[in-house]
Amino acid sequence: TCLCLVYVAICSALLMGSVRAAGIVTINAMSQSSQTQSQVPITFGQTFKDGDVPVGDTLSATVGGQTIPLQVDTKATNPDGSLRHAVLTAVVPTLQGYATQPITLSATTAGSGLGGAVTLAQLLATSFNATVNININGTDYTADARQLLQNAAATNACAPWNTACNVWLSGPLVSEWIVGGPVTSAGGVSNPNLQIYFNVRTYAGNPVNLVRVNVVIENDWAYTPQQSVTYNATLTSGSDTYTINNLTQYAYARWHHVLWWGNRPSVYAQADTQYLQASGVVSRYEILQPDNTFLNSVIQSCTPMQHCDQTQVMSTTGAQASIGPLPQWTSTYVVDPDYRAYRWMLADDDAAGAYSFHYRDQATGYPLSIVNHPYVTIADWPYADSVASQNPNTWGKDLLPQCSGCGTGGYSVSNPNVFDIAHHPSIADVSYIVTGSYYYLEELQYTASFIELWQNPAYRDYASGTLYTGIPQTRGKAWSLRSIGDAAYITPDADPLKAYFNTMIVNAVSDLNARFTNNASANPFGIIESGYPYTVNGIANSGVATWQNSFATWAAGHLADMGIPGAAALRDWMSKFNISLMTDWENNQAGGYCWLLASTYVLQVKTATGAFLPSFTSLYQTNFPSLYGLACNSSAMVSALGTLEGGTYQAGEMVGYPNSPTGFPANFQIGLAAAADSNYPNAQQAWQIFQGRSVQPNYSDDPNFAVLPRYLPAVPIVSIYASPNPVAAAGNTTTLYWNASNATSCSAAWASNGATSGQVSVGPITATTSFPISCAGPNGSTKAIASVSIGSSPTTSTPPPATSTPAPATGGGAMDWLGLLLLGGLVGWSRIRRR
Repeated sequence: TCLCLVYVAICSALLMGSVRAAGIVTINAMSQSSQTQSQVPITFGQTFKDGDVPVGDTLSATVGGQTIPLQVDTKATNPDGSLRHAVLTAVVPTLQGYATQPITLSATTAGSGLGGAVTLAQLLATSFNATVNININGTDYTADARQLLQNAAATNACAPWNTACNVWLSGPLVSEWIVGGPVTSAGGVSNPNLQIYFNVRTYAGNPVNLVRVNVVIENDWAYTPQQSVTYNATLTSGSDTYTINNLTQYAYARWHHVLWWGNRPSVYAQADTQYLQASGVVSRYEILQPDNTFLNSVIQSCTPMQHCDQTQVMSTTGAQASIGPLPQWTSTYVVDPDYRAYRWMLADDDAAGAYSFHYRDQATGYPLSIVNHPYVTIADWPYADSVASQNPNTWGKDLLPQCSGCGTGGYSVSNPNVFDIAHHPSIADVSYIVTGSYYYLEELQYTASFIELWQNPAYRDYASGTLYTGIPQTRGKAWSLRSIGDAAYITPDADPLKAYFNTMIVNAVSDLNARFTNNASANPFGIIESGYPYTVNGIANSGVATWQNSFATWAAGHLADMGIPGAAALRDWMSKFNISLMTDWENNQAGGYCWLLASTYVLQVKTATGAFLPSFTSLYQTNFPSLYGLACNSSAMVSALGTLEGGTYQAGEMVGYPNSPTGFPANFQIGLAAAADSNYPNAQQAWQIFQGRSVQPNYSDDPNFAVLPRYLPAVPIVSIYASPNPVAAAGNTTTLYWNASNATSCSAAWASNGATSGQVSVGPITATTSFPISCAGPNGSTKAIASVSIGSSPTTSTPPPATSTPAPATGGGAMDWLGLLLLGGLVGWSRIRRR
């Protein structure tokens, strides 16, 4: 009752503002319990499009048209002052078992006051505590959250970005403090390796009776010799306990576990990931329907120090689930925020903690910065070690100590989970965005930090952080631009690392523009030169990987979507490569580069003398002499390629595993999607040609490369789910909920009013039953299906929207191009098949 009264008072204060606009975005509060819950607090992260929440405005939340309490912790803003990212906390008055409550967020003028924030004194007035006990070789070490908080309170240490006690959230609904320190024995001896951090999220109550504690265990001091540590650990808060035995924590690795003091709310904040895509923070993806059986098969958690779905040795060649703009677990969530996909994403972002890319600077308390340590390096550690004693104030000061017991003769961390710059995935960016968890923010920052400190100092221009020379492979440059750019974009404005990452990404982009975009003598193809490791036609160091350049073009486009200075110019310059490979044939059907070969694995771009070939036509003639002179995609080309490759292809089929979601046309797709949004001539035409290819992959369960240009018009996006589902027994009813954006009407046999959103009771359900719906808009139609079954354990996720293909922005649609393009077939080429 006291808790309810607190929230009622807060709600009254929140009503004092006035809503300025219709709803911006809707979040679904989805019960994960069979029991009715009351006054349910829910904390989540949310990005916003530029201008949706103007400077001076805040947000309000409604459920069923009624205002509910909402706390807005602003984290990042746009250059115009509008809100970019916030951590939001709402209180849902009632949430029935396995029900879904849509929460609509709207821009509003600020009210006259929300009441005082939840205070540390209120928390310490209770019996709250969280502890960690670690036994190493028979010696017990402990860390105590209450003691750390009491020490912070006694010294008034708690403030935003104070590493002694960081105030992460502060308001009338919830406050969160982050405190930490070493584990200490009964004799007062601190372990030199392990540090414990308690992220203590305290919800309002009178008295406080609900606390979420994210316990983080790190082994990552940069300038203390680290070593792997094997131990037994018990984490406890109230009646919530987690125990793990015989855990070996590697040097420069970390893990975390969430405990609850009080009754854990059983609710999932389902984001609108279509709005997430539209905000520019992630790419735009095809509308896909992951298979239900597939979603049932993915992991939901990951044991500390296990790599789980992450590639254990990331430098392993070939397709990986982690490679792409987003890894498979994150891209699946972005196309369908099903609860299983959400848990899968978090699990594999947790798995990244097992890799040795976590370096915390003792002097600052933050991930290591090359501004503070311009001579730090991992890649060239042996050289740094050899000159450190002669240069104590430069190389010596910044030399990382060798890991204890990890070998000699070089820099080693003795970790079987091996991070690799050229293959590293997007780590924790989306997880932070949608959860608002400080742990995931730091994972993203650790990734971006490591990319810089790994390089040879001279190659990155010491504290400048350029990437061109220091990151040898083009794909490494691509993923590094992505990771540093993501950190720069979403790191909170007040975070001391915000300016650092902004500087690093601007320097990296500026350097590439100086070398290529603004360089009249740069190569004629729009490719990022990174050495030429491929031997083509017997000429060493003459070839480039088309797919790696597609990765780099996508990365530049991704940065441009986020407004990184200089990124649009870089994207436009690189777009020449992707667009010309698709359109050069139009000016010379027999001699221009044929688009069916745009996805070739590797192309010779230099002569034996080291000079660049002069044009795309010469590129085609040099690489495909037996095809030169044959009309692109003609029957003669099909015959010639059949003889060359010994396979059978069909008209309009691109080379390089075109039906695979990780094939070379799929790799090519992300670069072409970015290029299609550029200002380079024929940009949209190139995409329309690509869209008309006859063989395309099914991305439903593997959407890493299912990226679309942003210029395409928005087709209807349909969400439909049933609650409860399954129904408890035959003969019961259920309620269907549906919502369609970009649609003007919906039709279904079970609904008669054509509304684009609503709910309706259906039943009785006597057997597994499908409820299809079709929604139409100005740019096409989309179908979706909810399947309701009978069982004893209701599901906790919503069926995803159905697959549909967006129509092009110009012309009469993809099939208008197909008649022009499907003039003949194409078979593969042996060089294309390698990977």
